[in-house]
Amino acid sequence: MRLLAAVGQDIRFQFRHGFYYAYAVLTILYIIVLRLLPDAMVHPALTLILFTDICALGFFFVGAIVLLERGQNLAQSLFVTPLRLHEYLLAKIFSFLLLSITSAFLIMLGAFVGGQDLIWFIFGAIMSTLIYTLFGLVFAARARHVNDYFVKALGVGLLISLPIFAYLRLFDTPIFYVFPTRATLILLDVLATDYTILEKLFSVASLLIWFFILSGLTYQRFDKHVRHPA
Repeated sequence: MRLLAAVGQDIRFQFRHGFYYAYAVLTILYIIVLRLLPDAMVHPALTLILFTDICALGFFFVGAIVLLERGQNLAQSLFVTPLRLHEYLLAKIFSFLLLSITSAFLIMLGAFVGGQDLIWFIFGAIMSTLIYTLFGLVFAARARHVNDYFVKALGVGLLISLPIFAYLRLFDTPIFYVFPTRATLILLDVLATDYTILEKLFSVASLLIWFFILSGLTYQRFDKHVRHPA
């Protein structure tokens, strides 16, 4: 019950600060753009939209929310209640996941995009949002203010997005397979490209490994810098 209440509180907080309006506007605009594109360009455009914008927005927004809460002393106040740290973090993750995935599916349905590999696509969209959100939380835990967060997070965000060059066939290297974003791009693109089962399974395994690594790091940083600040 505490987790559900925390998720509800985060959704209200996001709504109050305009995040839902931003996603609504972007969703409508992207549906219009995709509907106007030639059929051959719809799937690649959808992949790029989800990867660079819809799923990645959580990377920036979650940091802003955490810093807003810290600035209003809300985060510290929460930890004197029965709410546990993992529930606080899960609420952040689930609320952004709901927002991103709802937008992603509305864009997909609005553009009449589908295919037989839909399950792989859904997993890729979910994990892409989770990975980006966790990266955002990792940097938000130690950030002193919004500018500090964006300077550090933007550099890492650009770094982990480098596999986009391989997707665009501009530059590729085996090193990109270490990045979680290479795996998300493969799964987001399965509706348009015939990837092998090994590529799909590798992508799933890669994202799960990164998810557990980032989850542990996020908890450790929030425990040290937010719940028990020096």
